[in-house]
Amino acid sequence: MSNKNNILKWRFDVNTFRLLGRELITDRITAVYELVKNCYDANAKKVTVHFNNVGADSEGLAQIIIEDDGHGMSFEDIRDKWMVVGTASKRTNLFSPPPFNRRYVGEKGIGRFAVDKLGGKVRIITKQAGTNERLIVVIDWDEYERLSNQPQLELFTDVPNDYHWEPAPIEEQGTKLEISSIPDNEIWTDLDIRRLERELEKIVSPFFPLKPPFNIWIKSNEYKEFERKHIEPETVKYSSHEFSIGFDQKRNYQETLVFDKEKKEIITKRVPMKSFGPVKLHLYYFNEQAKKKYNAVYKNDDYRVDGVKIYRDGLITTPFAEFEDNVDKKRDILGIDKRRWSGAWDKIGTREIIGILEITNDDNPKIRDATNRQDFVDCREYRELKEFIIDQLNTLGELKKHERDIVKEETDSALVKANMEIKEFESALADIKRENPTLSPALQPLLKQAKQIDRSLKKGIQQQKKERQEHIRKENIYLSLMSLQDYAIHISHAVRTALGKVKRRAEFFKDNFPNPKYQELFSDYAFEIYTEMENLNRIIDFMLSYAGSNIAMEDFNVRNLLLDLFNRSYKPEFEAENINAHVEVKDNFILHANKKFFEDIIENLISNSVKALRNEQNKIIKCTGFIENDHFILYFSDNGEGIVPGNEEKIFEMYHTTTADLGGAGVGLYIVKTRVESLKGDIKVVSSEFAPKGATFKISFPFKKNS
Repeated sequence: MSNKNNILKWRFDVNTFRLLGRELITDRITAVYELVKNCYDANAKKVTVHFNNVGADSEGLAQIIIEDDGHGMSFEDIRDKWMVVGTASKRTNLFSPPPFNRRYVGEKGIGRFAVDKLGGKVRIITKQAGTNERLIVVIDWDEYERLSNQPQLELFTDVPNDYHWEPAPIEEQGTKLEISSIPDNEIWTDLDIRRLERELEKIVSPFFPLKPPFNIWIKSNEYKEFERKHIEPETVKYSSHEFSIGFDQKRNYQETLVFDKEKKEIITKRVPMKSFGPVKLHLYYFNEQAKKKYNAVYKNDDYRVDGVKIYRDGLITTPFAEFEDNVDKKRDILGIDKRRWSGAWDKIGTREIIGILEITNDDNPKIRDATNRQDFVDCREYRELKEFIIDQLNTLGELKKHERDIVKEETDSALVKANMEIKEFESALADIKRENPTLSPALQPLLKQAKQIDRSLKKGIQQQKKERQEHIRKENIYLSLMSLQDYAIHISHAVRTALGKVKRRAEFFKDNFPNPKYQELFSDYAFEIYTEMENLNRIIDFMLSYAGSNIAMEDFNVRNLLLDLFNRSYKPEFEAENINAHVEVKDNFILHANKKFFEDIIENLISNSVKALRNEQNKIIKCTGFIENDHFILYFSDNGEGIVPGNEEKIFEMYHTTTADLGGAGVGLYIVKTRVESLKGDIKVVSSEFAPKGATFKISFPFKKNS
């Protein structure tokens, strides 16, 4: 005990692979994205992401394959770099080999663990040009999982991984990752792959052309849209205004945007260099007319107008981060949409702006990616960078307000002018009529029509004022809960309907019981009374839950709530019904609302799906959530019996049910719709993720103002 030369060394338990894999990189799309970026670092000119048999009803081996034509890896590269956690190789050598000389984007040495998020096994096939053998390495994460459950200590670094060599053409080069053993509940629908496509479109800055280029392809053997899809770099079209700012390091200034109140336009101003270093920023603003034109072209792709992205040395940094601990910055990492909580109509949101912020590793060393790729490392420089971006958007907000004021003034002026011209026209007709009485029969219809137009214009002016007042009122209650009075209107009608049925049946009992000849009717009517009372009880419970929780406004994490409902509250029912339930919420979204309402939405959707799956063998319920522009989107799907075409709206009506034989009262989806609308959201039936079977609901919640 007294020996001062004793030493202890760090050791890593086998569970380390989970901490660095699926528990760190929590989103599947982020995982694929990280592996594609590794291909970029490997000097690849082409990378292909294959999705084979990853759908709900697929047969055969499910695989995700990421294949590139980069420089490949030697045995020493695999042993000393790829299989070394947190290797410093990309920090000591900052650029890829000639002639590409790409600045490395993966520096932390853990991006390779993204494969664990995608599947339990990975087969690495890699070869360098000029050699006559390819190297195959097999890593079985399931074996690590098995060892992690052993009572004795198992070290991460002691687990063996098989490898061997195969003959190969000397000109062949590149790396292929064959990921298999994909979890049953990790289904990839065409919607999931489309989300991946959307993010991969943004991987390279349009202002940083790569020579040679970096081409990305997606291939799927299940979804026709992705049989062989080339990912086209995102381009910006149809914006109404474009602005670019830069810097001069020699003169030590950074450009910034300022709204000149005298000239009524945006100008560029020079300010001292900021703490975060020099940046270039390209901003594309879409006013109302530009958005209409844009949406007409991209009517199914609203995601394309989606705020400011940050690129480092030409490649996007963290495209998936949305959460902020600061209550004022919960909605997106740059704090763009949180500003819309106050003065919503004067602020620029992510659906009005596309921004490309360019930084470099050398000039902006303090702006670093967080390890989980969901944000940047918090520091003073990063906070000031966010403030700088917000300042630029606030300047655009002044332009937006100015243009809207011009439209108001022009509209008001046009209406007043039209009203005056009509009065002048009326006066001129009256003068002609007085001077030429013989023209009276011909002028009378014109005079009558002029008076009618005059009244219509006055009515229009009044209506416009009224609409403006209503617009202001809506802004003041933006995203507030539906009032109890609105609920009472709906519920009182439902209660009256149910009580009317019960009353008529009860009166029949009072007048005829116990007449034997009505015995069969007595039985039927008793069952109907019981059913209506059950419906009435459920409706009353619905109303009471609202009344009881009316003031229970609170902040809650939607992702955590959904995970709790799926993985705890409903787990016994899913197991009993043999349902494969999967919830995947990419973004942390904090909703300030009545928590009970949100639970009602999910509980009723689950109940609806359980009934719809009653005749299916392979039962699936899937809930996917993510932030898209200024909305939090939920897709709720099952592969059950689906919805009869033409009934997409009818299913939300009170008492509409297709499961009466299972006790369906026809109020579940009515409650869902009412609850969603009370949170100022929107719900609709969209194309099923499991087509031709099943149903998919899309729920959209906008960001609220901070009241």
